[in-house]
Amino acid sequence: MNNDKLDALIKRIASEHGIVLTKDDPVLMMHTLNEVLLEQNEKAHVELLNKYEAILQESFNQWQTVASKKANALISAQQNNISKSNESLVDQNMQLISEKIRIAINHEIRELARISRQAAIMNLLAAVLVLVSAILVFVILS
Repeated sequence: MNNDKLDALIKRIASEHGIVLTKDDPVLMMHTLNEVLLEQNEKAHVELLNKYEAILQESFNQWQTVASKKANALISAQQNNISKSNESLVDQNMQLISEKIRIAINHEIRELARISRQAAIMNLLAAVLVLVSAILVFVILS
């Protein structure tokens, strides 16, 4: 302890308690010892706090790594789910489109078959008329 602090302490004790101490008084020795112990205690606390901070930082880094891995796994799983959902949706849409095309083609085929049937019937009727005309011409001319 420096002399200025020691003088200030002696004056304070004298003014508050009415007792005058000398610099070699054992009470002042206890005060100095107390200050040394407090300084050592402060250093130990600082060291413990630094160690605790390092442990907290390490724990935080580990937690951050684990959390990042879990978040990435969740994101990956979500992307896979979205991808599967998209594939499923595309498959469903392709099936719907195929069904619509099949229905449209079947409708067109039925329509063409109906028109072809009508044309065949008309050709058959025309052929029958030609045959009847030919028979009439042959009967009339004979």
